[in-house]
Amino acid sequence: MKSRIILLCFFLGFISFNRAYSQDENLTKTEFKTIAEGTDSPIPDLQIVCFNKYFNKDYLPADFRKKYNLDDKTLYKKKMLVEIFQSDKNKKGFDKIELIGIKENDKNLVVEYNLVNSNTENDDKELSPFLIVQVPKSKKEIKFIVNGTELGKATELYVD
Repeated sequence: MKSRIILLCFFLGFISFNRAYSQDENLTKTEFKTIAEGTDSPIPDLQIVCFNKYFNKDYLPADFRKKYNLDDKTLYKKKMLVEIFQSDKNKKGFDKIELIGIKENDKNLVVEYNLVNSNTENDDKELSPFLIVQVPKSKKEIKFIVNGTELGKATELYVD
């Protein structure tokens, strides 16, 4: 009986792995360019997809946009920005957003990243790491995967 249960568990695990692998297999890497990153995010936890500079004007203070040149119209020509803002309210030492990669298929754009404690010397500070990357314009469904867990889905996080 135990051998059947073990065999059944192994078989189910193999099927699950194959499904996950085949879904991931359909995803291809998407080109991206890091535009800005730091620990001085002016807003709390938020993931934004910007198709034009006006969206940033609604969310980000002028001094932050100026510091990171986010009003530059060329950033949005045939491109869009994916902006990730986090707040380390629980003081876990998160001071960096490490981009694992951006992949896409016909329906989805998947942005995968980890929150990282890269410097233990600043663990006592409440930092607000952020990352802004530029990718080709797309109206695909956006999925954010943080530390291996999907945050949610977004399709209309922009202003035309």
